[in-house]
Amino acid sequence: MERLHNLHLPYPVRWRITPSQVISSIFCSILLCSSAVALELTIHLNEKKNLPLDGTIVELVGHDLVSAPQNDHVINQINKDFDPPISIVPKGSTILLLNEDSFKHHIYSLSEGNQFDIPLFSRPSQKEVLVNNHGIVKMGCNIHDWMISYIYVNESDLVKEVSKSPVTFSGLSAGEYQVRVWNPRFRNTKRIIRYDLTLVDGQPHELTLDLTLRKSVQKKTKPTTSAYP
Repeated sequence: MERLHNLHLPYPVRWRITPSQVISSIFCSILLCSSAVALELTIHLNEKKNLPLDGTIVELVGHDLVSAPQNDHVINQINKDFDPPISIVPKGSTILLLNEDSFKHHIYSLSEGNQFDIPLFSRPSQKEVLVNNHGIVKMGCNIHDWMISYIYVNESDLVKEVSKSPVTFSGLSAGEYQVRVWNPRFRNTKRIIRYDLTLVDGQPHELTLDLTLRKSVQKKTKPTTSAYP
């Protein structure tokens, strides 16, 4: 009896592909496709007078880049100032307000969509405020009117506070995006620069945005002595 490998078949041999081989092939294809569509966006920020970019916030918004609310952000009142003066907080988050001063503050926001009023707020009590809308929250004190804190309420999980240019976002997929840029030294602090763009596979993606900043954040000067606490 002849061995099988000596047989000459009149038709071509078809190799059997097992289910595990099919799954492995599909998985490899997915990995290759994923790596092929990973894009990078470079944003150049051009301050017209070459002023420092400190405090600039850059957010990249896309249909699948949604930030989750957080409830661990704290803003303190200490030495008649807010700490920190600038915060990035996701939409829908709760902010905990503390007062470490030995006297009362009257904290408020008139910002559209994120308004609140907390009169005569003293230590050791704590207050919570909800920021439920994207945009800029300008928080002040009705007693100490030089006290200002800005809260940037973001929608996307791709958001950065930067002090230099360029700004890079990596690992992106092709599609529609919006770049948002804000700085507390804008003449109009409510204004957010917005730029819509489309990322396409196989193309470089660079963007230049012009900024006009003040030398410092506009607010009243904190007095060295005060007639009131």
